[in-house]
Amino acid sequence: MRLLALDLDGTLLCRDGSVDPRDVAAVARARARGLEVTFATGRLTTGALPAARLLGLAAPMVCADGATIASSASGEVLERTPIALELLDRVLACFAEHALEAFVFSHATIHCGPSGVRHEAQVSVWTTDFAVHPELVSAAAFRSGDDVAMVLALGDEASCTETRRALEQRHPSEADPVQFAFRSSGQHAVLVRGRGTNKGVALARVAERLGVAREEVCAVGDWTNDVPMFEWTGRSFAMRGAPEEVTRAATDRLETPIGAGGGVAEAIARLLGD
Repeated sequence: MRLLALDLDGTLLCRDGSVDPRDVAAVARARARGLEVTFATGRLTTGALPAARLLGLAAPMVCADGATIASSASGEVLERTPIALELLDRVLACFAEHALEAFVFSHATIHCGPSGVRHEAQVSVWTTDFAVHPELVSAAAFRSGDDVAMVLALGDEASCTETRRALEQRHPSEADPVQFAFRSSGQHAVLVRGRGTNKGVALARVAERLGVAREEVCAVGDWTNDVPMFEWTGRSFAMRGAPEEVTRAATDRLETPIGAGGGVAEAIARLLGD
C-alpha cells in the first residue's frame, strides 16, 4: 500500500474530538515507512485542518464528502465540485416547503439564517466557521461568493423523509440527498450533494495526483459516506459498530469501536505487518 485515507469523525477522532496518541504515533510510523496518509472526510476544509496539522500531513485531502480536494497544510482548495446555484435554489425551496432549517456549506464556512444559530453545536461537527445572514439563506447570497459544497436541513424525521423523497423525485439526475440521524442527539437531517460527488470519486483524483494506483490505496472509515471509497480502494477497514452496509463494503473489520480511539493504529499495524 502507498496511500492511506482516513475518515475523521468516529474513525480518527474520538467522541470528544481528540486524537488518540496511539493513532498519532501509528500515522507517524506509517509515514516513516513511506506510506502517504490523507483524510477523506465530510468535514469542510476548516474543520479538517486542525487534525491534518496535528499529524503533519502533506498529501491533498478530501473534504465535504468529495466536493473539495484541498491542501492538508494550508486548506487551499485544489479542486472543487460545487452544487449548481440553480439546483441550490430548488433545494432551498424544498427545505422551506417542509419547514426545515437550512444550512449552506461553502468549502470553508457554514452559512445559515438567524434561526439556525441555535443548532450551531449540532452542525459544528463539519466546521466551527459560521456565517449568519440577516435573511434566510438563499442562492442569491452565493452568486458572487464561495462555491457551494453541500446543503443541510434539520427537522423532525417525518419532514426529513418527505423532503428526501421529494428531492429524489424532482431532481434524480442532479441531487444526491441522504437522510440520517445524528448519533449524539437523534436529530434528523437531510444532506444534499451534487449527483456523483462522493469520497470515492475524489480519492481517485487524489491518487491520480500522487501517481498511486487504485490497488495501492487503503481506506479506514465507519459510516455510509465511506462506502464509495471502500468500493474503490484496494483494501478497506470498517470500525466495529459501523452500519451493516459499511461493514459489507469493507475488506477488513476492526475490533476497535467507533469513536473509541486506536482504530487507525489497529489498521496501520495490520497494513505494516506489525
